Amino acid sequence: MKLIKFMLLSSWRIVLLATLVGGISGAASVGMIALVHAALRRPDPSVPTLAWAFAGLCVLVLTTQIASQWLLIRLSLGATKRLSQHLCERILDAPLRQLEEVGGHRLLATLTSDVGAIASAISGIPTLCISLVTLLCGAVYLGWLSPELLGAVFVFMILGVISYWTANARASHYLEIAREHGDTRWRHLRAMIDGSKELKIHRRRRDVFLNEVLEEAQAKVRDLQIIGSSIQAAAVAWGRLLFFVGIGLVLFAWPLFRPIDTPALTGYTLTILYMMTPLGQILGWVPSITWANVSLRKIESLGLSIGDGEGTERAIEPIAQWSHLEMIGATHTYYREREGEGFRLGPIDLTLEPGELVFLVGGNGSGKTTLAKLLTGLYVPEQGEIRLDGEVITAKNRESYRQLFTATFAEVVLFESLLGLEGATLDERAQKHLAELHLDRAVTVQGGVFSTTDLSKGQRKRLSLLTAYLEDRPIFVFDEWAADQDPIFKEVFYRKILPDLKAQGKAVLVITHDDRYFSEADRVIALCDGEMVHDDWELAQTLAEVGQATHRSSRSADPTSTK
Repeated sequence: MKLIKFMLLSSWRIVLLATLVGGISGAASVGMIALVHAALRRPDPSVPTLAWAFAGLCVLVLTTQIASQWLLIRLSLGATKRLSQHLCERILDAPLRQLEEVGGHRLLATLTSDVGAIASAISGIPTLCISLVTLLCGAVYLGWLSPELLGAVFVFMILGVISYWTANARASHYLEIAREHGDTRWRHLRAMIDGSKELKIHRRRRDVFLNEVLEEAQAKVRDLQIIGSSIQAAAVAWGRLLFFVGIGLVLFAWPLFRPIDTPALTGYTLTILYMMTPLGQILGWVPSITWANVSLRKIESLGLSIGDGEGTERAIEPIAQWSHLEMIGATHTYYREREGEGFRLGPIDLTLEPGELVFLVGGNGSGKTTLAKLLTGLYVPEQGEIRLDGEVITAKNRESYRQLFTATFAEVVLFESLLGLEGATLDERAQKHLAELHLDRAVTVQGGVFSTTDLSKGQRKRLSLLTAYLEDRPIFVFDEWAADQDPIFKEVFYRKILPDLKAQGKAVLVITHDDRYFSEADRVIALCDGEMVHDDWELAQTLAEVGQATHRSSRSADPTSTK
């Protein structure tokens, strides 16, 4: 099982130690039962040897139980951390297109509920091993008392286990359906947070969302979980009842067929009663592993995995210099609104060189952002290829290739600090750029940490530009950066910032609709129906005007839109 493989690879020493210590505790506990039974069989139970042995076993049980529980707590918390970190690595290592198709709400559900379910099952595995050792020691002692009676009890227990697992499999079916509906609930919860402004200003919409949409989604999850958990609870109760039934058979049924002496009967009864505790722990762990298996299958269905080692880190070989980047026949298929069939971008033939400023224009939905993702290595071309100085970009060097780019996309994501950037003068350089971008009164930088990122959309884009400046990479990509800037900063961006980057030898690709600044570019390239038109100034001008009109219309309908 991948779950056990992951646990052993990440914490095998703790698992082994916890199992060993717990096994000693279980064996010592059974030894205590044997001593009690031996004492009851003697006419004078106050034998010093038995008393001292019993006291020693008490100390051993206490010490090993405390040690095993400490190890289990450490294992549980460590497993949660490692599992969450491992899945985050898997998510960041997965292709961007795959993550977009999965959806953020499903990934959040996996990183919260699924991680918790799997970590809970992982932390219970050593307890399971301890309980199994205890049951094994108890079975050995029962066999020593009466092998024939042990065989009869064993056959009876096998029938009980089969019935228990059958019921648990049925419960797993309902829990798996509940997990699928859980994704829908997460999608609605995320929509509630993202659309809180719209829900606040429209009371009827808010009431319908809360009382119909969200309530229905949560009710489905609740009802299915109630059914599945109830079946599990009934199965656990049945499993525990079997031990009492076993005691009844030993006490009342077995003597009818074969004679058994009172000491053996007493020993069987005491031991079976004691074995109910480890059995209860095993039965209590089964629902956890059921949830974990449901979560594990869900993770696998998203294209992620937890059983292939600790990470997929690839060696990064920095590219010091470059002179020529080209896309040759690159294509990508995606779906647009109101189109049943996929829209094909390309084939795209594009070249880029250091010190070159290129504008990319086209109507909304023409594939400009998709092209930028292909260029930066975030998307892999379905056909065609990308070459850097004649070398084809493949899975082996794509990570190194991406390090050439700094990009600001339409939906800006800001981190609270200048992650990955170092240097004794970092704060000083950051404050200088903040002043140039007129952000020094709103934001300060100390120790590489921003004082705030709670800014307007235009300010957030300027702060992203600050990060791009400090990264100082060879190729800059701006996706509608100027769309949310006032006329003053548009002028600064097109007349000062872009020419400065070009003068520094940076290659710059700008997705824009601002046709009044086309004269600043070395080339203006247009996308039309998924195909690229090279250096067609008139067509580029027309598409820019269409894009501007569409952009203004969409922004007037939705002030929060960036496109």
